[in-house]
This record gives sequence, C-alpha cells and structure tokens, in this order.
Amino acid sequence: MTVNPLFLVTGAGMIAVGVTSVVFWKVRQKVPLSIFVWGALVWVVGVAAKSAVSVPSQSLIGIVRNTFPTSVAEPLLWTYAGLLTGIFECGATVVFVRMKRFRKLSWDDSVGFGLGFGATEAILLGIVSFVVILLVILIPDKLPSKLVEQTISGTQSIFVIPAGIVERIIAIFVHAFSCVLIIYAVREGEWRWFWLSFFYKSVIDGIAGYVHLTHDIENLTTSELWLLELGLLPFGLVGLWGLWIFRTRWKDLA
Repeated sequence: MTVNPLFLVTGAGMIAVGVTSVVFWKVRQKVPLSIFVWGALVWVVGVAAKSAVSVPSQSLIGIVRNTFPTSVAEPLLWTYAGLLTGIFECGATVVFVRMKRFRKLSWDDSVGFGLGFGATEAILLGIVSFVVILLVILIPDKLPSKLVEQTISGTQSIFVIPAGIVERIIAIFVHAFSCVLIIYAVREGEWRWFWLSFFYKSVIDGIAGYVHLTHDIENLTTSELWLLELGLLPFGLVGLWGLWIFRTRWKDLA
C-alpha cells in the first residue's frame, strides 16, 4: 500500500496555522518580533523539561497499572499526563514572565507571546507530519517497518486530513489564552489566574493522556478522531472568549 500525497496537506496546514497566526498578529498589532521569539523559547524550555521528566514514564505506567485496578490506574495516568503540562509548560511561562521586561506587557504583546508559544508547537508538529509522510511516500523501504505501518494505517481516509489542522487552530487559542492568564497573574499579583491557566491546560492534556495512554490514538477511527476534535473545540472557544475578556481588563488597567 502507498500513502496518498494529499496527506502532505495536514503537515503543511499545521505549519500554515503557526506561521499565519504570528504574521497576522505582528502586522495587525505591530507586535515586536522578539515577543514571539520569547514565546517560542518558553515553549522549547517547557516541553524539553516535560519530556526529560517523562522519559521513564513507561516504567511508571507499568507500576501504576500493576498496582491499581484499571478503574483507578487509568484516571491516575490521565491526571499525571495533564499535570506534566501544567507543571512544566505553565511553570516555564511563569518563570520567564516574572522577568522585568515582561511584567508590564500590553494585551497585544501578551497575546503575541502566547501565539509565539503555540505557533512553535504547530510549526514543529507540522514539519514532523510533513516529513514523515513524504519519506513514507518516497523511501518506505528505508524506514522502520513499524513507522511505515502506523503511517499507512493512519492515512486510510482523506477525511482525517483536516483534523490535525483543526487541532492546531484550537491549540493556538488555548496556548495564547493560557499565556495571557499567566502574564496577567504576574503583572497584577492575582495568582488565581495562574492556577486557572494551570487547571485549563492540565485538563486538556489529561484528555490527551486518555487518548494516548488508554485508547491509543493510532487506533482511533475517523469518526472517533473527529469526536475528539469536537471535544476539544469548547476549550478553544473558551480561549478565544477569554482573550477578548482580558482585552477589556487590560483597558481597565490603562
């Protein structure tokens, strides 16, 4: 079996989401490029730290599953996955934005910081998706057979092509709102907004933990994949709504 080249659209679309969000906000709001770069750097630091801690997670997963009944073990693992994001992504953000240069950011700059954070993730995931599909199309015999099989099994229906793009659009709003919450919390010393950001992102990645650890994302049918995106959509809408609400809060500060 071969992979339809149309599936390259998924990775290209994810990259486009990241690039477009940054370009649009920079041109529209005149946000300095350095703000987006700082957001990108925070993403790199947070994800790198999270990845380093989660390296031994396979052994931890085995211990939890052998120690507790399934009804307890699986929710514990979902919670663990969510907390890793809250601790390291939100934690890295709060460490950086406590620096003097970030304490008085405008709303426009705060959103730009969050877009830099989310766009970095979208672009890198898009590149990975695009390159993997391209290599499976061009040189499948030179790649690990498991990778080829997984890629082919995940590209049986063209209806999955937009799913990754939709997910990145949702994630862009989630990351932007989360960063705005944290910047506002540091700026005003109102730490409940940091904890709201922590809870918000932890719940989302708890859902991701369920999909990856319990259901196995590679086994999702096309309809199940779209149900997942539908389940994540409210979080993206909350992020979009929250950005607007905090725009008003910044005006009140001024």
